[in-house]
Amino acid sequence: MRADTTDVAFRLLISLGELWEGLCRARIDPTEHGLHLCMEHLGGYTRYSAGPGSHARLVVEWNESSRHLRVLRCEDWPGFEATVSATVAAVRKAARERGLLDVVDAAFMRACEEPCTPARRTIVPMPVMAGSSFVARR
Repeated sequence: MRADTTDVAFRLLISLGELWEGLCRARIDPTEHGLHLCMEHLGGYTRYSAGPGSHARLVVEWNESSRHLRVLRCEDWPGFEATVSATVAAVRKAARERGLLDVVDAAFMRACEEPCTPARRTIVPMPVMAGSSFVARR
């Protein structure tokens, strides 16, 4: 798995994150295929924590306007692409049944398009993370 905006599966994961709350309000369960995702709004950045269970294997902060991606944690996640793909398929099926397919597909189509401008990517080393409130809460 690559935490990089050039990777389609990663962009689909971010897209799922953007849809997550709305999906839950529409009674669509995006966790049913093993993807667990949490979002936190941090001013200009949005933190995405994702994994196949309660332990987040991927933690990134994304700023859409500056196109800056900070990778805080990126652990090995076997089956990442399959998990994201199965979740996207299940969400699309449930959205079709509820008449919400246009909204969901628009978000997924944007995720599949190559970005026009490259993103700046920063990897934050783990010792720097040790003092942050994110690690302290765990």
